[in-house]
Amino acid sequence: MAFNAIVDSLRQKIRRNADESRTLAQTRDLLLPKLMSGEIRLREAERIAEAVL
Repeated sequence: MAFNAIVDSLRQKIRRNADESRTLAQTRDLLLPKLMSGEIRLREAERIAEAVL
């Protein structure tokens, strides 16, 4: 039983990390091209990222 509890906890952590990684990648993919092209400035990108995260 202790083994199952440890494994379940690790699986949950893996899922949370995967979800967070996807969210961060999507945010990067949204903001980076706009920052590189000058379409938006850093402060605006920070506000957008805060709204997403």
